[in-house]
Amino acid sequence: MRCTACGAELIAGKRFCHACGTPVAVQCRGCGATIDPDFRFCPDCGQQQNAAVHDTAPPPATDAFTRLSRHIPTGLAHKIRATQAAIAGERKQVTVLFCDLVGSTAIAAGLDPEDYHDLLDRYLEIVCDKVYKFEGIVTHLAGDGLMALFGAPLAHEDAPQRAVRAALGIHEALASFSEKEGVALRARVGINTGPVVVGTVGNDLKMDYTAIGDTTNLAARLQSLAEPGTVLISETTYRLVRGFFEVHALGPVAIRGKSERVPAYEVLRRSELATPMTIASERGLTSLVGRSAELAQLEECRRRLGNRAQIVSVVGDAGAGKSRLVYEFKRGLAGEPVVFLEGRCSSLGRTVPYFPFLSMFKHYFGLSTGESPETVCAKVAAKIEVPVERVASNYPLLSRFISLPLGAERNAPIDELKRESFDAVAGLVFSESHETPVVMIIEDLHWMDESSMELLRSLVVRLQSARVMVLVTERPDAQTTWPGQVALTRIVLPRLTDDDVTAIIRGVAGAPLPAELERRLVAKAEGSPFFAEEMTRALFEEGHLLRDDGHCRVTRPVEEVPIPGSVQEVVAARLDRLPPQTKRAAQVAAVLGRQFRRDQLVHMLDGEQIEVDRALAELEQRGLLHRKSVLAGDEHRFGESVTQEVAYEGLLLKQRRQLHERAGLLLEASPGEESAEVRALIAHHFARSDNRAKAVEALLQAAEDAERLPAYRTAADFFHQAWDLAEQQLAAHPDEESCRRAVLAASLGFCRLTVLFGLPNLEDARRAGERARELAQAFGDHASLAALCYFRGVTTMMTERDGFARGLEQAEEGLAVAERAGDKVTAMRLSRGICVHYAFDGRFELARRAVDWVIAELEGSGTHEQLSDLYVSARWVREAVFALADDLDAAAGSAVETYEIAGRIPNRTVRSMTASALGQIHLMRGEYAEAKRWAEEGLEIAEAIANVGALPAAGAVAMLARLGLGETTAPERYLTAIDEGLAGSSSAGLNVRFIGDAFLSLGDVARATRYAELLRQRPFGGRLREVLVSTTLGDVAARLGHAEEAEGWYRRAMGLAESIGARSGLAIATLGAAELAPVAGTRPPSTGQLEQALAIFRALRLEHYRPRLERVIAGAGAAVVAS
Repeated sequence: MRCTACGAELIAGKRFCHACGTPVAVQCRGCGATIDPDFRFCPDCGQQQNAAVHDTAPPPATDAFTRLSRHIPTGLAHKIRATQAAIAGERKQVTVLFCDLVGSTAIAAGLDPEDYHDLLDRYLEIVCDKVYKFEGIVTHLAGDGLMALFGAPLAHEDAPQRAVRAALGIHEALASFSEKEGVALRARVGINTGPVVVGTVGNDLKMDYTAIGDTTNLAARLQSLAEPGTVLISETTYRLVRGFFEVHALGPVAIRGKSERVPAYEVLRRSELATPMTIASERGLTSLVGRSAELAQLEECRRRLGNRAQIVSVVGDAGAGKSRLVYEFKRGLAGEPVVFLEGRCSSLGRTVPYFPFLSMFKHYFGLSTGESPETVCAKVAAKIEVPVERVASNYPLLSRFISLPLGAERNAPIDELKRESFDAVAGLVFSESHETPVVMIIEDLHWMDESSMELLRSLVVRLQSARVMVLVTERPDAQTTWPGQVALTRIVLPRLTDDDVTAIIRGVAGAPLPAELERRLVAKAEGSPFFAEEMTRALFEEGHLLRDDGHCRVTRPVEEVPIPGSVQEVVAARLDRLPPQTKRAAQVAAVLGRQFRRDQLVHMLDGEQIEVDRALAELEQRGLLHRKSVLAGDEHRFGESVTQEVAYEGLLLKQRRQLHERAGLLLEASPGEESAEVRALIAHHFARSDNRAKAVEALLQAAEDAERLPAYRTAADFFHQAWDLAEQQLAAHPDEESCRRAVLAASLGFCRLTVLFGLPNLEDARRAGERARELAQAFGDHASLAALCYFRGVTTMMTERDGFARGLEQAEEGLAVAERAGDKVTAMRLSRGICVHYAFDGRFELARRAVDWVIAELEGSGTHEQLSDLYVSARWVREAVFALADDLDAAAGSAVETYEIAGRIPNRTVRSMTASALGQIHLMRGEYAEAKRWAEEGLEIAEAIANVGALPAAGAVAMLARLGLGETTAPERYLTAIDEGLAGSSSAGLNVRFIGDAFLSLGDVARATRYAELLRQRPFGGRLREVLVSTTLGDVAARLGHAEEAEGWYRRAMGLAESIGARSGLAIATLGAAELAPVAGTRPPSTGQLEQALAIFRALRLEHYRPRLERVIAGAGAAVVAS
């Protein structure tokens, strides 16, 4: 083992590195984890530590390890030594196996010490033999217990399966040994899957490692809980081996050191004939999408079966859907006169001669594990219609496959025996094809052993004139060569389209997901159906998503779509098959990002002995990288984002930080790299480095760039990152004013965007505002202080129940600060915002005066062009005040002009809000075609700039307008926009007039109910807003049949609306109460109230509502005088 500080080879038994003096970590003999020399107890397994328990340096090869290393198969030892240099110092996902002998003290008490020593050695040989058989590596021996890792140093796509199979093999071998030797040896085994940092492999093939989290601890705890002779696995491991083994769920079990119980599973046995497709079909298959053309090709090849065999190779990357295509092809032939001969290659079977044919014939003859030779022979004889006694002589290879006794072996040359055996297999297939066409399926040809490949090539030549279709699946890098005379069809599976991947995601989820999450999943799946399914399932299994009333909702934020272990195993194994230099190039390239230039990679690898061009060529040849375009030969791109992420995750954190800083400095120094996109990339790299000063500077610049686009959520994220890092920098340099100013700029930026655009994380915004106010006061920055007072007021209104009045006072305090400082621009900005809250409180005249002052000042001073964003947004606010005060004509007339002005500036935020406002006015007036046009325009712009706060109203109006036009267009897009806006914006429910209507008009009572609950929870405040909220709550309660509650909400809305002169609010609430009365028996509005409401509808031309009220009046027989 080497020193972690300088890399020098450590001297065994010494407490400090002889080269640099760094203290040497010690190793716990309880679980093998690396721990601090001063630890009294191991934090991974809890074992007490002292000088007698561990050595102070990496332990030298023990006698046990020396003896056991002799049992490692030569081929495995060679693989381990060839691989370990490439993975030393990497983060790897591994499966950990702990095994401990049960009752060793009692056994030792009954034996002579020498006999017990020999018995213990035999026990360890048995256990290690099973570990090595499945290409695991023993990392720790302690008495009668050991720990092994699967997945490092040799990466496998099925490492968890290998660990469980090794565990079952251990129990079987110990049972056999015990029966033979007359001594009861039983073990307990615990298994868990998780990350570790891989170290070096010593001469004894013992590997050092450092555990991350509770990877090893949980495996050790499960082992201690297991009953003698059983295997316990964790939830993580279970998900990766589900279906391949029969298990018994023990439920949550108590684990020492964990506050919550942990699910555990007891493995009973291997599942018979378990394949990925049988397991997938049991879990439930989604509809096959995007593969109709390939399925038709397979069917066409089958139809060509006549006097010539057909060879079909289905080629695709891991997860492309090769097995699913074959499954659907077989299913399409159900009921047809076809004989299937099916075999599957596997990474575990590569060392077993003729492995796929063994499984093929066992399946064909209906053989089961554990049957007697007589039963097997009888089944075979019945199938091929020959006497039982002639099976072995006529079919020697077949007999060997199925473990039948052969009697006396012929003394013939091997080549002659092989030829005769090949003839026998060909004869069996040929005879079947006389009666019925034969489809021979062999999957995963890339894992086929040499003997099987030789037999397969021989068969396709011998069977050319037979009605046989040989269907194989393989990966692109397999490059299987076939005899030239055969009829070969290659079907290459392309990536699925985004629409196809979306269909798969929704098939797994059972409903559409929130739009942003769905888009992220589609992007990360990169056209792979396997990746799409596994990532979606992982979100449900890990608790990020929940199915509820036919809908899917996010239960906790999904900052990053997690890469499931099943996907990670596949990609990591592919990377680990690369030569060390090529893999290193891929990992460093992954730091640069999804795409990069050759010269950038050369710079990043400067000083390392790596031939970059050779590494890039190999990565491209293996399909891991692609050239971005034919014309851009210097630019490369990872084929899949998942590949880039897994390559990146393999790097240690320290290495990542160093490489990110190098990448940031490289981009910063590159000529011509001045775009906002590049500046954002520079910020990305420095933020992940140890150079905090550079990171803060770059993040602030990237935030400003994003705000100008606009991309408000992205900008807010940049500001938040800058704030966090600026605080760290200030803590390290408390006397530097530049650090304090950076904290102010970042915290103010984050608070401003969150409040003004209704972004989530209001509590963080509150903290940021408090911090920024403290610094603004210290610097005497009146403009910032005034704005922060206003932001504090808005935050109070949006987070505190009954906090509207206090919040408005705080906002007005900010305006007063600006006025006292003579800062007219800041005063105008704050007045623009405050007048909206005046309007929502029903103080329409005050709101009108405030916004008119702003516009008059800008126009009168001639600064409306210089301050164009302030001017156009003030116009939009004035139109909102007009609309809220029911001056719809003035609002509509001005809004069209504002929309044009915003287009010239350009200001897409105001453009989207103005279009949406026009849609709302036209909807209320029953002008559905115009409402649809404007709402669709507003929705499209809001989606383009990710203005989530504008999505709900625009989506609701567009949907209601389509319903008003009698269109039957599917509402998914609009519902998704509403859901996304409500979930992603703290202010999205402020304009509540149409959202509840939209849900109820579709009959989506579940969504309407959830929306009503949201309105109850969010303390919006303001009397006009309370009118709108109360009316919506009344509508939902009425639909649910809660008549008394609905009437109460309507009456409350009517009273508030009348008190503030909100005419449309009064009339709409009256309409709700009037429609409720005849169906629920509640007290109807008076004739006078009905007349007043109808007069309002007519005066304001609210044709969306008037016909409904007239129908109610006509049904009640009331006489209403037309005005």
